Amino acid sequence: MNRMKLTKFLAGVVAVLALCLSMAVPAFAATPAPEPVSVTDNAVGEEVTLETYIIPALDFTVDPGSIDFDTGGPHTVTITNTGAWDLLVTCRVNGLYEDGPKLDGEPWSSFNATIKRDGHQEIDITLTVLESYPGVGESGTIIFWAEESR
Repeated sequence: MNRMKLTKFLAGVVAVLALCLSMAVPAFAATPAPEPVSVTDNAVGEEVTLETYIIPALDFTVDPGSIDFDTGGPHTVTITNTGAWDLLVTCRVNGLYEDGPKLDGEPWSSFNATIKRDGHQEIDITLTVLESYPGVGESGTIIFWAEESR
C-alpha cells in the first residue's frame, strides 16, 4: 500500500472512530473530527546520556602543600595515590639550600617510594643547613614526580 492510500485509509479510520464516539457519548458530539494522520519514513529515536569519571593513570596528592622550616621539624608530608596505576615517586629540590632537605633521613636525591593504587605514604622531611651557609630567608620547592611502578 503506498503512502497516499495509507494516509487516506487512516484518515477514514479516524473519522469513523470520531463518529462512533460522538454517537456513544453525547459530550463528544461537538468535538470536531481530528486532523488526518500522516505516515512518513522518518525514524524515531531516543537518547541516553552517558556519564563516568575516568580515573587518570597517574595522579596523586601531596599534603600539606607547604612547609615552614622555621617551626622546627621534621615535617610529615603524605603522598596519596589517587590514580589507576601503582606509582614510583621521586623528587627534585629547587631553589632552597639543595644539600639540606632530607626525606626519611636520606638525601632527597636518593628518595623513591612505591605507592600502590589507593595507597599513601608518609614522609618525614627535615632541613639541615650548615652554619657556614651564606643564604638567609630562602625559599624553594620540592617537586614530586610520579611514573608507573613496574
